[in-house]
Amino acid sequence: MKSNIVLIGMTGSGKTTIGKQLSERLSMPFIDIDHYIEQTEKQTIPELFAVSEAHFREIEAAACQNLAAQQQRTVLSCGGGVVLNQLNIQAFRKTGWIILLDRPIEQIVQDIQTEHRPLLKSGTERLYQLYQERKDLYTEAADIIISNTSSLEHVLNKIEKQLPASIISK
Repeated sequence: MKSNIVLIGMTGSGKTTIGKQLSERLSMPFIDIDHYIEQTEKQTIPELFAVSEAHFREIEAAACQNLAAQQQRTVLSCGGGVVLNQLNIQAFRKTGWIILLDRPIEQIVQDIQTEHRPLLKSGTERLYQLYQERKDLYTEAADIIISNTSSLEHVLNKIEKQLPASIISK
């Protein structure tokens, strides 16, 4: 039975912030997959990208497979590019509800910090390009789409209303 909550979306869409709050509200553990990768690999995401993006994506795929299979009743926050590998989505779909946090790109650009985001080294115009490349993948992967355009409390309430009772009531 599906018991995990998997948050996907563009970098800066609120996955980590919302994921932490959601995990507290539902008394579930929280795992940020990028942080998990850094801990297991003993390298930062920028260091892994410095080898190559393909190198990072291989490590990311292994982490997704492991977490999807091993975790139960856990909120998982994915990196923005997790949807580039359909095996990641297939693994998450088996054990979790995939929620797309859809935040307008204009809002992301206004407050995103690019220094720790390897794909944004060239600036925020790259963010628009990534959004165009990924928006359909996000939509196709999602079981639930939540617009992140209002207060944190309102977004959390919207998520809770859309999740199955089996997850909310434990």
